[in-house]
Amino acid sequence: MNDLDENRSTEQPHPDQGRKAEDDEVRTTMELAREAIEASGAEIERARRLLRETEKLAAVVSRPEASGDETRES
Repeated sequence: MNDLDENRSTEQPHPDQGRKAEDDEVRTTMELAREAIEASGAEIERARRLLRETEKLAAVVSRPEASGDETRES
């Protein structure tokens, strides 16, 4: 029976092994979250850039109309 007790003690997982697996899972989840946040930030910056470009184009398009209306009225 003594041999069986020794085998059982070696077969039982060490408490740190479970903690390491949990730590690895948390690290993986944090890395995925970080990547998602970075992608969101990049998408927000892209949207801001497109908005600025659209506003510039809208300003260019509206200027000739305004100046054209003034010359017609004079």
